[in-house]
Amino acid sequence: MARLIVSILVVAVLILTGCGDTDTPTTAENAPPSELPEGVLVDRVPENADIIFTSIRYVLNDIDCLDDNYEVKGVFINDPECNKLIYNELGTGLAAPRQLFTMDIETGETVQLTNLDFFFTSGQVVDPTTLMVSAACADTDSDGTIGDGDEKELYYLDLASGDMDCLTGTYDFNDINNPDYSPVTGKTVFSGAREGWGSNKLYTIDAGKNLEQLTDDEEYADFDCAWSEDATRIAFSRLPSQEFPWTIPSQIWIIDADGTNAVKITDGGANPDGEENLGAFPISIDADPDLSPDNRQIVFSRLKTGQKNVPFGIWELVIINVETGQEEIIDTQYANMLPEWKSRGILFLRQIGSDTAADKSQIDPMSITQSLYTYRDGTFTEMEHYPYNIFPIGSFGASWIE
Repeated sequence: MARLIVSILVVAVLILTGCGDTDTPTTAENAPPSELPEGVLVDRVPENADIIFTSIRYVLNDIDCLDDNYEVKGVFINDPECNKLIYNELGTGLAAPRQLFTMDIETGETVQLTNLDFFFTSGQVVDPTTLMVSAACADTDSDGTIGDGDEKELYYLDLASGDMDCLTGTYDFNDINNPDYSPVTGKTVFSGAREGWGSNKLYTIDAGKNLEQLTDDEEYADFDCAWSEDATRIAFSRLPSQEFPWTIPSQIWIIDADGTNAVKITDGGANPDGEENLGAFPISIDADPDLSPDNRQIVFSRLKTGQKNVPFGIWELVIINVETGQEEIIDTQYANMLPEWKSRGILFLRQIGSDTAADKSQIDPMSITQSLYTYRDGTFTEMEHYPYNIFPIGSFGASWIE
């Protein structure tokens, strides 16, 4: 569900206009850009890679986003030619399909893995030549591009051969999101709907395309699932059944790996000011949980308000103790989304908007950022920098490479 939330916010920012004065970056070579070849661009995951993520950062290598010195234009979001590469003509989403990249977090070196006619929403490393990915391959919403609004499937991508083996294609899911691969079980857990959006339950699937349903409680729709590091438990969010627009927030739950022993961890947060929904989502929903490496804590995102950090709202980054229920809020200023907790820390997406513009149309698009962060030992570290942290160029989601 959190991935859907981030996708919806892409459309929200399409309405923003304005001009910004920024320093021209000097990261581009003083030479015309070479055309990126189509297909899979590497035959294995780079050995120094720490993170795999999706992004449209490659559009900034296009001549339409570069000035006469072949450097990224200072106001590229507002530049008509560059903007056409980023947003589709209907104003419903991205024109450029997200592709897969890796990053060395020590040096910041990034490597683009794919240049395919697929829109990738996530990727995880199965082995040095194999990825488990979520992607759309067709324009199912008829907006002229393959993008966030199109139906996704799960695939194994063989980097050496370039083959995309669809895992879920024969099972007639009409909504797949939030997959998480476990190297312990060799299975991917994901949220899927087979009767229309909002009927989502949790499933696992393996490389042999063996499907198993884990949850079937008709009082809830289940989203945002993630394996524990030892693959004994699964954390996920549950949305109580209700009429749209939703008013009851989603909750954090955990279950055993076989779908038994469901335990509710949160009831959602508070909405003391009685704020209206932020888009489709009620204030105080809890989303996208992930268990700590020792299974004692869960990190998740909680929607606090839509009145600040416009247009994204504030999604607090919260850690809760599984046994005691004690909560620690580690950020309450920005939109902190899609956290993943591994031994090297919490990896997450942060979106930063504006707290000063009452009129959304007055927000300068070049001031809105979206980039990857890590949190460890009380310290936040930004992984992406200008121009790659400007919304929506920055990463959409990421996973540690273990």
